[in-house]
Amino acid sequence: MACVMTSGYNDRTCTNGKGGIKSVLFFPLDEKVTPITKVANEITAMTTSGETFHYKLKSNLSSYTCNIIRSEENGTLYYEQALTMILNSDNKDLRSSLHLLAQNELCAMVEKADGTYVLLGENEGLKVSDGNEYGSGVTKGDRNGHTIVMSGMENDEIADVEASVASALIASSSYAV
Repeated sequence: MACVMTSGYNDRTCTNGKGGIKSVLFFPLDEKVTPITKVANEITAMTTSGETFHYKLKSNLSSYTCNIIRSEENGTLYYEQALTMILNSDNKDLRSSLHLLAQNELCAMVEKADGTYVLLGENEGLKVSDGNEYGSGVTKGDRNGHTIVMSGMENDEIADVEASVASALIASSSYAV
């Protein structure tokens, strides 16, 4: 009954959260067709003009964070976003795709484990940052794959993406990995 609240939030009685992310749809920041329509910090209309790259991810490996950074001394507030993707495979097509991602400033529409979507890098974009690696592993049980870390800074909090907008963007994606 407590989870059917219309205002407020009680973390002690409403435990239905799920961690992790399922997929990420990337597109270059400069190919986001503006203006984006938002209602109550949810994107209700958005299109892209170019190629998009859709990465379907294994469970329990990848994540994003959004730290609120505030400086009382300077009177500033911004959001530091980071996306970490663990890819348990390696082939020439994937390496080429990752090379293209590394060359661009990107927006990332992230599908969370609960099936909802958020948009990272909405105005300033995300860039591949330090911490990226490809490793072959040593033993048969080791990962032969990639760790991709992207980061960016935004003036505003992360926006949710309406399910119909997310579905339309995914349906028109150029590449699925």
